[in-house]
Amino acid sequence: MRESAIRPNAALGDFLRSRRARLDPTEAGVVSARRRRVPGLRREELAALAGMSVDYYTRLEQGRHSAASPGVLDAIARALHLPEADRKYLHRLAEPAPPQGDPVPVRPETRALMRALGPTPAVLINASMDVLAMNPAGRRLYAGFDAMPPHERNSIRYMLTAPGARELHGEDWTAITAEMIGILRLRTGRKPLVGGARGLVDDMTASSDLFRRVWQDQTVSLADRRRKIFHHPQAGRIELAVESLMVQHAEGQILIVLSPEPGSAAERAWHEVMARDPM
Repeated sequence: MRESAIRPNAALGDFLRSRRARLDPTEAGVVSARRRRVPGLRREELAALAGMSVDYYTRLEQGRHSAASPGVLDAIARALHLPEADRKYLHRLAEPAPPQGDPVPVRPETRALMRALGPTPAVLINASMDVLAMNPAGRRLYAGFDAMPPHERNSIRYMLTAPGARELHGEDWTAITAEMIGILRLRTGRKPLVGGARGLVDDMTASSDLFRRVWQDQTVSLADRRRKIFHHPQAGRIELAVESLMVQHAEGQILIVLSPEPGSAAERAWHEVMARDPM
């Protein structure tokens, strides 16, 4: 019998267990004379802090309870001292698993908008961080991306495998890549990893120490980075503002726009690069 049939929400239980093991009892205000065999809070301690029965919490953690109310989840999040990203992920895991639909195509209107941005880089991604489209400025910024096979054009795979990706992001490469892996976990939620997403996780778990550590740790990140510094081979060091826009009528598609501050040295340097050899 499959685990999913025995544990209808194994992902929720696994996440709760990992966060319970991380929390120092003293940080939660728990004092116990009993010797602890494993780190973290005991189930009965967390249940008491969250104001619920031990049996109910145990069923949640064992994946035997298919749903929990938002109020219950918030109480658990407070007891575990979860940051905002983890709290959102906890709620997402408690939602019914969405049905698997066909990939949403890129609408002509979206492509036209991206072209209209001119020298401003724009990248269109989906929930699995696959890159669906780039405008010419985006391809110029992420040099070498087009060299990737079409079925491997994923932003996380690019960061971990593409020549020049580490140099492009400089000292921020590790932090940005780890954030992207955490964003992937948050956005996929209870969606089964299939197709390209399953291949990405399997490939990167096998080949990247960074991916394996962040993914197995169940790290969750919000897409809240507002600026990125690039070390571009032609433009030099440039700082770009990051805007993430949800695309209407295209579920899961996100348009990322990267723009220099108007009138800045970064804007002048970038416009010179684009004017030198328009794509």
